Amino acid sequence: MAEGKMMIIEAGGKQHLVVAGARVVANRVDVAVGGTVQSKNLLDGKPVTLTVVAHTFGPKINGLKFKNKVRYLKRYGHRQAQSVLEVAGGAVQADKKSDNLPKKKVTTKAKKGTAK
Repeated sequence: MAEGKMMIIEAGGKQHLVVAGARVVANRVDVAVGGTVQSKNLLDGKPVTLTVVAHTFGPKINGLKFKNKVRYLKRYGHRQAQSVLEVAGGAVQADKKSDNLPKKKVTTKAKKGTAK
């Protein structure tokens, strides 16, 4: 993958690990080519814009039903409708590590006891 901030987005009912500028093949979305789809980064909840690049079909899956001795044979095939989505490059900005960390107050306590 390219350098950048990792995101987990949901597209087409599945979750994908992506970075800005990456392309994802997901189940068909009901948007025309060139349109945009809004999703959110599941790690921090920020919105992410996905652009529809193309609509395609997946590989053909051939199936066969057969029953011995009764002369039953049925063949079928299926191609899943898919969309190619591109994660917009300017959708996510890098955060500073210090902004994400909680502020902790450091305290020290003196030990009570006798010295030997």
